[in-house]
Amino acid sequence: MKRIVDIYKNRGRELVWTYVIHLGNIEFHPAQVDFEAEALRLSQLDKRGPMNELSAKARLSVK
Repeated sequence: MKRIVDIYKNRGRELVWTYVIHLGNIEFHPAQVDFEAEALRLSQLDKRGPMNELSAKARLSVK
């Protein structure tokens, strides 16, 4: 399952980065919050900004 997840700065809701996240397999069916958490984790690895200044919002679907 794939989702596009946008990373925003909390102040002013400025778009920082967008990730395409692929999660899940036969045993695991991820929720929207799982995609958002993974995007925030990746944003820390990519040094997009401090965790307390960023938020994530998954889009509904990607085909």
